[in-house]
Amino acid sequence: MISLRSAGVALVVLFLAAHLFWLPRTLEDLDSVNFALGVRDFDVAKHQPHPPGYPVYIVLAKASTVVLRVVGVDAAAPRGLAIWSALGGALALPAIVMFFRRLEGRDTVAAWSVLLAAACPVFWFTSLRPLSDMLGFAAALWVLALASGAPSQRMLIGAALLAGVSIGIRSQTAVLTVPFLAYVVLQRRSAAAAVGVAGGIAAGAVAWGVPLLIASGGPSAYLSALNFQAGADFEGVRMLWTQHSRRDIQDAVLNTFVWPWDWRAGLVVCLLAAIGSLRIVARAPRAAAAILVAIGPYAVFHLLFQETVTTRYAVPLVPFVAYVALAALEGLPAKAMQAAAVGLAVLSLASAIPASARYAREGAPVFRALDDMAATAHGGERVDVIAMHAIAKRPAEWSAPILPARVAFAPHGREWLTLIDVWKGNPAARVWFAADPVRTDLALFDPRAREIARSYTWGFTERPFVGGARPDNIDWIHMQAPGWMLDRGWSLTAEVGGITARDRTGPSRAPAIAWLERQTGPITLVLGGRHIGAGTATASVRLNGSPIESFPVPPGFFTRVMTLPAGTLGGAAPYQPFEVSSVGELSLEQFDAQPPGVPMFAYDRGWHEPEFNLAEKRAWRWTSESSDLWIRPVGRPVTLRLVGENPLRYYDAVPHVRVLAGGREIAAFDPGGDFDQAVTIPAEALEAAGGKVTLETSKFFVPGGGGDQRHLALRVYRVSVE
Repeated sequence: MISLRSAGVALVVLFLAAHLFWLPRTLEDLDSVNFALGVRDFDVAKHQPHPPGYPVYIVLAKASTVVLRVVGVDAAAPRGLAIWSALGGALALPAIVMFFRRLEGRDTVAAWSVLLAAACPVFWFTSLRPLSDMLGFAAALWVLALASGAPSQRMLIGAALLAGVSIGIRSQTAVLTVPFLAYVVLQRRSAAAAVGVAGGIAAGAVAWGVPLLIASGGPSAYLSALNFQAGADFEGVRMLWTQHSRRDIQDAVLNTFVWPWDWRAGLVVCLLAAIGSLRIVARAPRAAAAILVAIGPYAVFHLLFQETVTTRYAVPLVPFVAYVALAALEGLPAKAMQAAAVGLAVLSLASAIPASARYAREGAPVFRALDDMAATAHGGERVDVIAMHAIAKRPAEWSAPILPARVAFAPHGREWLTLIDVWKGNPAARVWFAADPVRTDLALFDPRAREIARSYTWGFTERPFVGGARPDNIDWIHMQAPGWMLDRGWSLTAEVGGITARDRTGPSRAPAIAWLERQTGPITLVLGGRHIGAGTATASVRLNGSPIESFPVPPGFFTRVMTLPAGTLGGAAPYQPFEVSSVGELSLEQFDAQPPGVPMFAYDRGWHEPEFNLAEKRAWRWTSESSDLWIRPVGRPVTLRLVGENPLRYYDAVPHVRVLAGGREIAAFDPGGDFDQAVTIPAEALEAAGGKVTLETSKFFVPGGGGDQRHLALRVYRVSVE
């Protein structure tokens, strides 16, 4: 027993030392930014931090941040928050041992489950993050440990007092502690115990609750902020309570029980846990009941009401899964349990340690991007405006003192409108944009006026370590005044089309406006989309308020190419409004406008509407078995590039794909995997075909689900011409 105790002490010391060594240099998730802003200036109404306020955690973080600054530690703010995660993770380890020893008296299983839990990737990594999760969980575990077994009245009240205090660290701890304390009280059948526990919880909560209300401006102001947060949570969070398809349930289970261990170790641990649960139920039903009460309410709450993709929310389940998993191997020969614990811990740490080192060295993608923007500007590169998708707004607020230009904040989902205002006011503005790579709204700007300067990623598999972190990966995009930019009412991507549908701003309701840059020469313009409905629609276009043309649009897909003569865009304003309106429902899914000599393309017959899947973080269009592109002849060869998905995901044999121009085969390929195909089209072939290029595919399928009778051949992620 002494050796196990010594090993336990060594594990706690090593765990704490490693985590103090790898404390991060940047903030990361929005919650961490809110905490840091709360340390700087506590104001729950401004989400500094977000409700319910976490006052105990903020007080501790204020103290640690001051101490770290005094002793000259770099990045004191993020490390002042993260140090409590490291301490929380270390303090949780002895609580795990105490809880399971008191529960069932199997010291060896309890001791080895601590090793397995400590090495679990989500437990290990969350103990580095500048968040309240680990400290709150450690406090909750100590409540369970103190209240388990047959505690004295004094110890039970002390556990209740700690439970009340822990809610001020992290509110979700109540779901872990209160049901278990109620269970213990019921077991004792003592009115004095019930009064003592209720009083202890109340006293612990009052200790931080009263100062919180005072600092928030009174109960009404605090409740207003709390109600707003609750509404936002239910509106913006993907949870099983509101979305419960078979895929949603599957993802929730995998995110909760498998991915926290990384998928390889996770499958093994979950299989063992299923067996171990049955063993504990058979040999110690009372212990099984106590475990169920301790973790069951939180498991249900997590699965139903939290975003399970945010894997750190599954941390409270880790010690319990570890314990029941090792219980499956207890008593087997050749020390199978110990060998499994060591093997799984080594497998887990093999991914957790490199991720921890990189996280400590580089920090979060969004803060690396903002730091690089500041360094580049100080190096002499000009920037007039820094803009971003709304997910990067809070990081930019924190980094505002170092940012080298005016920051243009914008509401979520409407960021592109702010950019339009920037360039209409200053057509010479150079913009640096911190972009969420999953978003597709920048398609509303001339692609030739934007380029990715640098992409920032975590550098490791995200799911077990920072799953659900917001912001996630970030692209730093350089943008200059575009040749065109689109206002409301367009549907170039599935994301933008959804906004147009919600806002009811399509061309049949109000003109969809394209802002065209002032220029003296001619310009070729492509307009395309779909007529949704029966009969024939009529599309009308106007420039600077003057009619250009009207044309009929039959049901289905349409593409229109038109030329604006030289001088048409020579007005006084830096951008001229090109308006599209319709009689009949049109979805405007394509636009481009370029001067002579610039390659252009448009989707034509046989292509389907733009689609997007958030889980895949992918946008695409499907081809049919024969799909046309219009590619503008420019008097020289052009390169057509096609990027798409492995067709063998939906076919049993590789399809044959031909690229034709005017009936002449230009190229052919057989994609047996994800493909990135470049095809050079000779100038004379493109000219002779009038710009028509056809993709023919030997295979297609009909989805059929929900009456979907489309012919789908290839899922294409990107088309470009150069």
